[in-house]
Amino acid sequence: MRKAKKIQVGSVIQFPWYQFEPSRSGWNGWMFRAGIVEKLYVNSKGRKCATVRYCSNIADRYQMLPNTEATKNIYQEYLFEFNVDLEQKNYKRCRALEKEGQKVCWGCDTALLVNHGIITE
Repeated sequence: MRKAKKIQVGSVIQFPWYQFEPSRSGWNGWMFRAGIVEKLYVNSKGRKCATVRYCSNIADRYQMLPNTEATKNIYQEYLFEFNVDLEQKNYKRCRALEKEGQKVCWGCDTALLVNHGIITE
């Protein structure tokens, strides 16, 4: 993972969302989510922060919209690059399977990006 550079409002990033194994070191043991930067600011201690919008819940296992979104304040040093091109490629592949009649399990990251028009068919 590479740290996000030139973070701006509207940037698509990934951030540490949940620590499932506290005994591991570094970022090993964390789950990451895709997010969209809503606001950049400096906190009272002088650290650069960002407010990130992310998808916290999807409608159903096989239906991504409507989804529930939430925001989280996080230090900018904990934001990482997100591969939108790979997500777009996987989305197109899964939509083709869905149109053929197969059930596709959608994730929260895909739902967020589709809802905001970042990835399309």
